[in-house]
Amino acid sequence: MRFLVTIAAVVALAVPLAAQNNIVRQKELRQQKLKQQQQKQPKMVPLPAPAVERFLQMSPEDRERALSQLTPERRQQVEKQLNRLQQLSPEQMQRLQGLYPAFENLRPVRRQAVRAELQELRQMRPVLRKDRLNSDAGNFSPEEMSILRQVTGIPEQQ
Repeated sequence: MRFLVTIAAVVALAVPLAAQNNIVRQKELRQQKLKQQQQKQPKMVPLPAPAVERFLQMSPEDRERALSQLTPERRQQVEKQLNRLQQLSPEQMQRLQGLYPAFENLRPVRRQAVRAELQELRQMRPVLRKDRLNSDAGNFSPEEMSILRQVTGIPEQQ
């Protein structure tokens, strides 16, 4: 009788343990799948601030001279943005160079609205980003939506 109680206790403990292992394994698989989906998603192209754009146009000597005139905090911000832009692939850099003139042609108020929207989109998961772009069309002109879609890499809704 004692033997049967022992076996029942072992079995009772083993079943929840197996279920926990299964749950952990499923979670790992979901994370792996999410990671693969994120790698397939095109990366958002950083839209540089006007000051950073000016630094990109400068020669290395002029850039260093201009950076030395900034406060340490601002210099660090600009250098961080410059490094991020310089790490772009040639395709991403070409896409950015094609977008920037259209962005600069927007009225300052609209440019700020597009920049704010991009900052919010960067904080979102790709699926939510796509949903937001598909539902926000009323808040932005077709030209602005084109900029937002190109920066995020999300094609026009069919």
